[in-house]
Amino acid sequence: MEERQWIRAVHKGEKRYLADIAEKYYDDIFRFCVFFTGDREDAYDLTQETFLRFIRYVEGYHERNLKGYLLTIAANVCRSAMGKRGRENRRLVSLDTFQEEEGELGRSGEDNMDSDGSNRGSRHLPEQHVLERDVHERLMGALAKLPEMQREAILLYYLQDMKYREIGHMTGVSVSTAKSRVRQGMEKLQENLKREDFFD
Repeated sequence: MEERQWIRAVHKGEKRYLADIAEKYYDDIFRFCVFFTGDREDAYDLTQETFLRFIRYVEGYHERNLKGYLLTIAANVCRSAMGKRGRENRRLVSLDTFQEEEGELGRSGEDNMDSDGSNRGSRHLPEQHVLERDVHERLMGALAKLPEMQREAILLYYLQDMKYREIGHMTGVSVSTAKSRVRQGMEKLQENLKREDFFD
């Protein structure tokens, strides 16, 4: 069943299809919330709040891009939560989190298997794992220092593979502004990484 059919069915009172929508987009929304806030534990709650808000207002949903609509809700939920706790309390999370969470969220374990049936993760040397973790944490730290609008644009463009037009529609800005936010955000991200000798 396609998304539009799901929505039409929900509008007719068949609420069971809300579970299908949540299952399809949960991983995307969760990853976005983790990257946006830098906090895995908060991301669980914010993802739940995103879907609760969608369910609460689904009767008024008439958009064409369901994923974009959910990401818009998620961005608003994340901004609200971050405003309450303040930037100084933001905790950073490494990208290793997402590899761990994919298994918990129902991702196929086959994604981590080599052709010989061995698990790729188990083949990393301890030193290599420590190095990768450090790289991930420094990237997350540099990303967290960006202004929220630029961080959001970068996440939507690179993490969610959205087009500038879609980002502009989602965030209420022009295509050129969306492009500018991604470009300027990437420039600042590189500057932050250079300050920490990331490229040495």
